[in-house]
Amino acid sequence: MSKKRRTSEGELRTLDSRKLADYILAKLGPMNQLKMQKLLYYVEAFHQAYFNRPLIEDEFEAWVHGPVSRKVWNELRDVSLIYGTFYFEEGEDVNGIIKEVESILAAEQVDLVGDVLEEYGKLSSYKLECLTHEEAPWKEARAGVAPGDPSNNVISKARMREFYREMLYGN
Repeated sequence: MSKKRRTSEGELRTLDSRKLADYILAKLGPMNQLKMQKLLYYVEAFHQAYFNRPLIEDEFEAWVHGPVSRKVWNELRDVSLIYGTFYFEEGEDVNGIIKEVESILAAEQVDLVGDVLEEYGKLSSYKLECLTHEEAPWKEARAGVAPGDPSNNVISKARMREFYREMLYGN
């Protein structure tokens, strides 16, 4: 991840998580919900680390297969369960989705989202799941929960910010 100049906090915007999910799908193409959830998580985590504030308002829950935004899960569960691929229907304005989101966010936010998608978007859903399972925010939220047991424990945004800031800056 590159380290870019920070924008003033007054210019930063938040985005509805469903719109961010559409943007990710528009940028990267078809994927399953498992991968989408992990990419949403990493975008939010690095936004927290870099800008010290959320991009989306959703909380992430520490589910068996990694972090999940329940709001996005609920929106997509009828379209794609965990491993089923989802995509835009023919005729949907994918470029319009990209332009809309990029017009809402500050340029530095668009750059950060792009960096995260470039770094993590090429990874499989399984690899992304494995990564989140190795990282402290998910592990800490799952403390005391058996490996295969369901959980809706929330992953602390403050812990996400701290952990991923350390990944970015080493302090």
